[in-house]
Amino acid sequence: MLNNVKYLVKNTIIYGLGNTSAKIVGFILLPIYTKHLTVSDYGILGIIEITAQIIISVFGLSLYQAFLRWYWEKNYRNKQESIFFTAIFFTLLMSLLTFILFSILSKQLSTILFDSIEYSFLIKLMVASAAFQILLQLISTLMRIQEKSMLYSVTNIIRFTITLFITVYFVAYLNMKVEGIYISMIIGHLVYLVLVVKYVLRNIELKFEPEILKDMLWYSLPLVFSGIGGMILAIADKYSLKFLVGLSAVGIYALGFKVANSIRVFIIKSVQLALAPLNYKMMDHPQNMRFYSKVMTYFTFGVMFFVIGFSAFSYEIITLLARNQAYWDAYKIIPIISFAILFDMLRYTSTIGLNITKKTKDIGIIFILIAVLNIALNFALIPSFSYIGAAVATLLTNIIFFFIIINRSQKSFFIPYEYPKLAKMIFIGFIIVIMSFLTNVLNLPTRILLKTSLLITYPFILYFWDFYEDIELLKIKQSWVKWRDPRSWRNNVQK
Repeated sequence: MLNNVKYLVKNTIIYGLGNTSAKIVGFILLPIYTKHLTVSDYGILGIIEITAQIIISVFGLSLYQAFLRWYWEKNYRNKQESIFFTAIFFTLLMSLLTFILFSILSKQLSTILFDSIEYSFLIKLMVASAAFQILLQLISTLMRIQEKSMLYSVTNIIRFTITLFITVYFVAYLNMKVEGIYISMIIGHLVYLVLVVKYVLRNIELKFEPEILKDMLWYSLPLVFSGIGGMILAIADKYSLKFLVGLSAVGIYALGFKVANSIRVFIIKSVQLALAPLNYKMMDHPQNMRFYSKVMTYFTFGVMFFVIGFSAFSYEIITLLARNQAYWDAYKIIPIISFAILFDMLRYTSTIGLNITKKTKDIGIIFILIAVLNIALNFALIPSFSYIGAAVATLLTNIIFFFIIINRSQKSFFIPYEYPKLAKMIFIGFIIVIMSFLTNVLNLPTRILLKTSLLITYPFILYFWDFYEDIELLKIKQSWVKWRDPRSWRNNVQK
């Protein structure tokens, strides 16, 4: 158990380096975007980004998830390289077909999204970038399976760094707007492919496995529907805002969402990248139930710390990033979206039972139903509350989604989750965020001090509420003794 936790923490940190580079790039670019893009331009970027995710989800066929599952099948251990070749060949074919199809339909799609053919070239750029991402998704999955976390992070850091500099040049100096952003992404994808081509060639055997591909596609097909449902969940808020309120509301909402989404990209995604392969390794382990249960508890503990931090300091973050005061109301939605992301993480973590029992059909059906619910909530709340209504709709949807998934998953594969501890963490986090918001009327130094103090109290309040087990308190004390002296850090890392 302890070795698995150490493995998870180590790879999470390494994956986090790659994800951190992405967020650093994002935060550096935010002031540039808000300076050189109008609020409407930023709204266009938000719509284009989510449209790209739909294309990736649908035309990628979620094959990378089936590849992850099939790689661990005992009967195919001697065919891992040919399975990878089969998957990457099929993925490359789908990427090319996707680009050709949407290039032909670019004017029509531009008209549907923006009531004009003016953005047809931007549509082509977006589709080209999406086609690259479908291919890169599979390569990244192989790195995760083989525990090549360092290779994963280094190649992504290089890609994001190059993309950053090119984007700044195109947007800030050449004034290429959103088109410049997507040209930069495509260049970054090409650089990434050059970096990983040797790694890919070392892991393929030029043998096509049609029967295995057929089985993988049957497994991943329901996940396509869950992907579609997930994309509907991701776009319903922005599209609803666009049609019911306007692009300016989308721009404000997109900025607040992007800041809150840092929690998902930096923390949650980093853990999930390391956790997914480990989950399958633990399927038949004697301590698998305690492992899955503790993963949810510890995962929630860590994510809640960032939910509180981003929510409490949302006003300061937005005013720092956005020089244009038209964006400043975005701070109001950050706490709502942050808690929505927390429940989305809980939903994802509790899906392990359905994944282990291969009930992907259930996942797909629930995703579609939840997507319909989200659309209904958006249309009910946005006309009266604009982007605040969109954020609340997202939160309510994710809460309901979590309860439905965990109920269905527990019936398939029961895991003794620590529900009282989960409730304590969420309740304490909510109270601290409310108290932090009340300090926004104070001057900057005073509110920074008060908000920081409130954030620090989070783990201590849990202590006085009998949250920690005796063994956990012992481990915390041992860790403090081990790491309190900075001079010992180097030796501790090498052990």
